[in-house]
Amino acid sequence: MRIACMEIDIKKIKDGEMNGEIVWICHYNRPDMNKKPLRNIPPTKCIVMDNSETKKTIYYSASHFRPINEKGGMTSQAYSPVDNTGYRSLHGNPVHVFTNEKQCVESWREQISRHIIVLDSLIESAAKHWQLEKDTLLASLR
Repeated sequence: MRIACMEIDIKKIKDGEMNGEIVWICHYNRPDMNKKPLRNIPPTKCIVMDNSETKKTIYYSASHFRPINEKGGMTSQAYSPVDNTGYRSLHGNPVHVFTNEKQCVESWREQISRHIIVLDSLIESAAKHWQLEKDTLLASLR
């Protein structure tokens, strides 16, 4: 589910139309709550780069993101516009891309809030399960 903000269309990034542009990206994707997140990119200022400028293999895209450090230089890290959940013609989940930090932070907070709701539900479900288990054991003592 995409966030309803002024989000940049990921197709522009993947097609190489925004190379050289400064953007903000974020993405939190944890489809299996029993495993670590597939992607955990907090709001990060990046420059869009052509894939010819990295040794890393970037699938499904002509461009990638390079984070910008505090001094204004690029880090050696490279983020793909999509995560690794894709297969052949089905590309993975795209990062959320924005032109400013404020919108990116709002998107990040919404993504994390959705996962907190899921965690709360899991906690409630687990509590009910173990309470039922305890009640069953106590009933067997009577």
